Amino acid sequence: MKPYLVWLNGVLILIALTSCGKKNSTTEPPATDSTKPVINLVDPTSNKIFTLGLPLHVLMDLSDNIELKSYRISIVKNLKGIQTSDWAFSQTWQIAAGKKTLTVNQSEIIVPLTVTGNPTTIGNYDMVFSCADTSGNETSALIMITIKQ
Repeated sequence: MKPYLVWLNGVLILIALTSCGKKNSTTEPPATDSTKPVINLVDPTSNKIFTLGLPLHVLMDLSDNIELKSYRISIVKNLKGIQTSDWAFSQTWQIAAGKKTLTVNQSEIIVPLTVTGNPTTIGNYDMVFSCADTSGNETSALIMITIKQ
């Protein structure tokens, strides 16, 4: 074989080997996460009755395919979607980085006996549980609870 052909074959083989293992110089954007977190609400159940002045127990499992960010619990008086000036509750809790699952087991929420000196209204309330992931996806679950004296 002629020397220039040997040299040309060597160069072509070298080019082929180095180009096969090389990634494209443009970086690919990360895959978009469109999967919403999952809320598995164990307690309270819909139509559960709570007593004024006592804590509301919350037990739920949260999960996400990538990473959880936060969860929120909100409670408002149920008047066919109209929020009243009576007692309402809303709090957001941040979730430690890197968690894909979390079991929430708390009794931090206490329905007060009075609101600004007036007795807390008994009756039906909407309780909303929301969970967000680090990609901005959010899911919610709504139940109705009853507060009695």
